[in-house]
Amino acid sequence: MTRGALAGVDGCKAGWIAVHREAGAVPSVALFPSFQALLDALPDATIAVDMPIGLPDFSSRGGRGPEALVRPLLGARQSSVFAIPSR
Repeated sequence: MTRGALAGVDGCKAGWIAVHREAGAVPSVALFPSFQALLDALPDATIAVDMPIGLPDFSSRGGRGPEALVRPLLGARQSSVFAIPSR
């Protein structure tokens, strides 16, 4: 099986940030003003969007365990970890 291009993407204040890698190449990082601009620039890439899959039935204050555990390690950047809402 031949592997194609892959991009991991996440929303940010400026639009969308993508870490993109062509098969056998070094990864690169790019910023796009819109999701459509990202799709236009990477038409053949498999795009993996950072988003939760499914919602928990209940979410305690501070979110799930992983979210609550990582926040103290991030110092001033802890607000960049958001709690996934419950159903």
